[in-house]
Amino acid sequence: MSGTINANLTTRRQAEDSFRQIIRGQFISVQYTALPNTNFKEPQFSPKSPTKDTSFFSPAMSHKIYFEPKKLEIELIQDDSQFQYREKQVEKSEAEIVIKKLPDSLSKAIHIIDSVNSGVGRSEKKNIYTHIINPLFTSLNIKYQHFKTESADSIAEFASNFQDQDATVIFLSGDTSVTEFINALNPAGSGPISIFPIPTGTGNSFALSLGLTDPIKSIVSLLQAEKVSPLYLFTADIPKGTRYLVQNELKEEVHSPTHFIVVFSWAFHASLVADSDTPELRKHGIQRFRIAAGKNLSREQKYEADFLINDEVISGPFAYWVLTPSKKFEPTFDISPKGNIFDDNLYLIAFRTKPGDGNYIMDIMKQVYDGGSHIDNPDVIYREITPKDRVQLKLKGSKELLQRRFCVDGSIIALPDAKESSITIQVKDNTLGKWKLYILH
Repeated sequence: MSGTINANLTTRRQAEDSFRQIIRGQFISVQYTALPNTNFKEPQFSPKSPTKDTSFFSPAMSHKIYFEPKKLEIELIQDDSQFQYREKQVEKSEAEIVIKKLPDSLSKAIHIIDSVNSGVGRSEKKNIYTHIINPLFTSLNIKYQHFKTESADSIAEFASNFQDQDATVIFLSGDTSVTEFINALNPAGSGPISIFPIPTGTGNSFALSLGLTDPIKSIVSLLQAEKVSPLYLFTADIPKGTRYLVQNELKEEVHSPTHFIVVFSWAFHASLVADSDTPELRKHGIQRFRIAAGKNLSREQKYEADFLINDEVISGPFAYWVLTPSKKFEPTFDISPKGNIFDDNLYLIAFRTKPGDGNYIMDIMKQVYDGGSHIDNPDVIYREITPKDRVQLKLKGSKELLQRRFCVDGSIIALPDAKESSITIQVKDNTLGKWKLYILH
């Protein structure tokens, strides 16, 4: 499952941004009576057209570098409407970044996976591959293969036939595409793969974990990336019959175990991501995330399950349940202050349902934005999960679809219709078959 999921899925970064918008009372073209409360009214839409979604771009951003071997001064420019590439030959440059030689990673077999429907998609002027990467790599004599997604299965098909034994794979995408590639890797292949994300999706937690907050900055970092570190995988053993859920429609079956690198979530977090991805809400652009947040906060967040960390039982029901290695889901959303993508561990962040208190979820979300102070809240469960640990989530009364939706690195999956279901999550290493996966940084 690839391009369709990548194109149609909502994203964690925008979803978490919805929390921030709600917290600060920023309801553009959408009005709520009081949020959250038990007397929720349906949102009233203003008659004007939906606000243009420009979350992919920052206004007027420019990076200047000097490539000394060819005496090239290069400027990479990004604004809210286009990318631009400029270069000129000069003997001396005042550019802050001087590159004396390209890193070894750019002399290997290089593959650029271009998920053209990620984020807000591509227009001619907003095409980062056409306007930045292609002219840059051509000028620097960097040889590569460009793979552009064309269908729902493009990335999976590419990965299933992947052969190179020592490769650098550059993703122009969000988190979901990276995970799709990993889960579909050719089982007969072997060797090291170094992965580098250039964030063009709307869920870019993987890139954010590396300090990469925008596409242009990421490209500049790529030209200086000398280190590789293990890309730790995390496995989820899921029930047979689990399927992808796209715009509330069940799609093909998800193979077990499935691997993730950034987030595995259930309850409120997964519901917000899933509920904002409907044909009706997508018409309203980024506002759909605020609407989905409001609708979820208007009902009791009660998800029936218990979970075990090894032999320790932690009883529900729960309102929020997330596993992640990452520190942040967006620049100011410190979901796991102790998280570090370079460590071989996960952190579990959860809190139980609190009947009669319509504000407790937003109160905790405010603490997340307050430097991650939620981890000191006695109502919040915050636990480290090491390679020696096993987390088992046991769903009860999970026949209702609402209760059995999960977010896996941006994809929504639905467990089969059953009274009870169980998922087991563990920390893996950086191997998949005979492949070894690394982060280039």
